[in-house]
Amino acid sequence: MTSLPSGSPAPRRSLTRRLLATLAVAAIAVGLAVPAAATAATPSPTASASTAPPVLSAAPAGNGILRPGETLAVLSTLANPGDATISSSAATLSIGTAPLADDAALTRWLSGDTSGVAVQQIATGTLDATSAAAQNTVSFTVPGTDPSLAGRAAGVYPLLVQTTGGTSLQAPTVVVIPADGATTPLAVVVPITAAPRTSGLLTASELADLTAVDGPLSAQLDAVDGTLATLAVDPAIPAAIRVLGSAAPPTAVAWLQRLLSLPNDRFALQFGDADLSAQIRAGLATPLAPTSLRSYMTAADFTQPVASVTTPSPTESAAPGQPSFPDLAALLDIGSTDQNVFWPATASVDAGVINALGALGTESAAARMLVASRNLAETPTTASATIGGVSTLVYDAEVSSALTTAAAENDTARRGAALAAASGHLAFARTGTGDRPVLAVLDRGTDRSRVSLRATLGALASAPGYTTSTLAAIEAAPATEVTLADAAPDAVRAADVSALTADEGTIDRFATILDEPELLTGRERAEVLQVLNVAWTGDAARKAVADHRAATQTTLDSVGILSSDFRLVSSSAPLRPWVRNDLPWPITVVLRAQPDDVRLRVQASTPIDAQAAANTRVEVPVEARIANGEVDVAMQLYSPTGEPVGARQSVQVEVRAEWESIGLIVIIALVVIFLGIGVLRTITGRRRARAAETAAGEDATESGGEQKTDA
Repeated sequence: MTSLPSGSPAPRRSLTRRLLATLAVAAIAVGLAVPAAATAATPSPTASASTAPPVLSAAPAGNGILRPGETLAVLSTLANPGDATISSSAATLSIGTAPLADDAALTRWLSGDTSGVAVQQIATGTLDATSAAAQNTVSFTVPGTDPSLAGRAAGVYPLLVQTTGGTSLQAPTVVVIPADGATTPLAVVVPITAAPRTSGLLTASELADLTAVDGPLSAQLDAVDGTLATLAVDPAIPAAIRVLGSAAPPTAVAWLQRLLSLPNDRFALQFGDADLSAQIRAGLATPLAPTSLRSYMTAADFTQPVASVTTPSPTESAAPGQPSFPDLAALLDIGSTDQNVFWPATASVDAGVINALGALGTESAAARMLVASRNLAETPTTASATIGGVSTLVYDAEVSSALTTAAAENDTARRGAALAAASGHLAFARTGTGDRPVLAVLDRGTDRSRVSLRATLGALASAPGYTTSTLAAIEAAPATEVTLADAAPDAVRAADVSALTADEGTIDRFATILDEPELLTGRERAEVLQVLNVAWTGDAARKAVADHRAATQTTLDSVGILSSDFRLVSSSAPLRPWVRNDLPWPITVVLRAQPDDVRLRVQASTPIDAQAAANTRVEVPVEARIANGEVDVAMQLYSPTGEPVGARQSVQVEVRAEWESIGLIVIIALVVIFLGIGVLRTITGRRRARAAETAAGEDATESGGEQKTDA
């Protein structure tokens, strides 16, 4: 590790001093709460490790903030994801001779476009050979008194780390020399969300994992605790905890209690963080909202008193020992909220979305939209704006993108890359006046570690020239009228919304077979909103929609008729089909049967109460007329309101009504024959008995006469 004064060759130092300096810089870099870094502009690595290119990163200390007189410390890392060793190479650190001109120049520089930027070398070093699937580091330090740093004016200066020899790479980053002056208010919005899903609510086991000490939801609350961040809460998370009643995991109950006790300002996202813009573009006058979550609740979990945090009032009154279920408003409660705040997906807003959502405001709570600066025709000078008279809170897209990247990075160097970029963009966003605040957001994301989130919010809190503020304070600032840029609507996503709502209408009609249709319709609405989560994009979004539509069709096919052909051998007998019910609830349906021939009379309608998750036998009275033959009987299930249910079935009935007469004649004949035989046998038996008695009497008389003669 060496430093160069004003571009001159670096003097050699003793081995001990060089070693101590190296250790010192390494300690600084590792101990930084939020080290900044930049990655090389290299092609995206492929799935194969053998073809993935090496990546060079550079992390200036202190989030890229360099105050006059401070030592510039940069830690550069070479990651080798390939399967071959990279030989050692020389490394250099250079700084721009002049600050970058504006936000656009900063974006170009960080993307790897170094054209037109003059730099001077200020330090050199050596990167040792890097083994396969390993990484190596080199540290640079330049004293604040070095002529290359001393006397520089405030600004955002480009830094460039380059390697030559074993591999030629470069890693652009920036260092910010802050300007003095008044401070600018800076507010941040942090989403409290879970990973996108297709099921309506998180399960108990998922909640236990997410709200554990090291769980993602716990990390989110840890990060915002003690800050002024405004929370954008997905109400599906508190609802998932409350529907479990007394069966809710203790960690989840504690998490919800903590969320409600935080003093931070907050507003509710759409249930499941559903895509607002896609819904409006699909022709919906108002965004979808949950209708009922009753199907997720079990009576046994609500027969005992439950902590108020789990089931806040109001609740339905119930007799002792009977379940008392919370109503929908209680399930979705996230605490004291700012009403009618809408946060569409980044860069998805057009005039139609603004007008539709703006119309949802009331006299007491006007509608307000969060819109990215890149969604506008020009960059506004303040976060407080209006579009067509609708209150609009404009967040800095570049700052927010860098912060979002940093919050998602668990690797120290890569996280630092985004934070260095954020420091640079914040320097350009700074106005220096209290009535022109700046707004940033951590866009939606998952699997953010506690360290990454705290580091990111910590960087905002310590940004030079800024003072932390709130969303409410930005709303109160003077607003300027801005114009939307042309947006490229996602026609595929809007088509998805149309298809899902059409399926939902079919489910609504199908659900009339239940005594409580909301058990099915409420579940369907919750799942549709989750499938429309803004985090679902690209192929993943298409698959989520396809999977849900397939599941909806499975639900529609869960009730049907099981039957087989039938032979009618009498003038009247019942058809005995089965009604299949795969739903977890009992149903009420009507079986309508219609023969295609007048030779058969069938009971037109048969009401049926079918058990849950079972097949129920049905008896439909049938009567044959004079003629015989084959008759097709069509059968269809209907809900009590007349909606067709399941597929239409047809059975063939073979009518042989004369078999009954023939059978009766045969039976009568057999009875007569058997009776005749019985009577004949009886008469014959009696005659034989009488003959035997007569013969016995004659024998006795003859024997008596003989005895008298002998005497």
